Amino acid sequence: MELSSERLVLREFTEADFDAVHAFASDPRTSIFVEWGPNTRRDTGDFLDFCAKTARAIPRTGYTLAVTVAAGPPIGSIGLTLGAGNQADIGYVLGHECWGHGYATEAARAMLTFGFSTLRLGRITATCRPENTASAGVLRKLGMQQVGHRKNDRLIRGTWLDSLVFAIDAADCPPARSRQDPTTPRVHGSFTPSGHDCGVSHLKNLEES
Repeated sequence: MELSSERLVLREFTEADFDAVHAFASDPRTSIFVEWGPNTRRDTGDFLDFCAKTARAIPRTGYTLAVTVAAGPPIGSIGLTLGAGNQADIGYVLGHECWGHGYATEAARAMLTFGFSTLRLGRITATCRPENTASAGVLRKLGMQQVGHRKNDRLIRGTWLDSLVFAIDAADCPPARSRQDPTTPRVHGSFTPSGHDCGVSHLKNLEES
């Protein structure tokens, strides 16, 4: 499947994306606030294998897509993992050279619209470290509200860190714009809107750093 917005195309990963994915996933700056990384080449290969397996699953319970600009190579990854009770978790990661351009907000907004409008989800949640103020800012821009603060939630390189929990309900998500509006996500491809509780992407917890 493929989602497109004003500047971005969110698409399935392919084996040809290895070098681009490894470039951002092996960069220590990208993984400073998450458990995974910096990736070895094997880690990156495992991630791409995971994405391919998830895309083939029936029913499909996860959507881990490459974030690309003007259909170029991946600059990051965004994931929506379906869970129990008509809910899902969203996460994202971008290469450091792409921070500060609004790409995370644009990609996440497209994924939220897909989740609520196409998959008919009721609630989407996300987490980030309190120290990761940029990611928390993205989530707030999306209209997500902080609904929790988990103490000592993630063991990251030997240190226990807290997690902020954000959520947005379908009723609170801004309505999709008209088809003529270039910022409206466009969906191409097939999918099965059904799922169960499962782990987040093989990047182990997609969150912007």
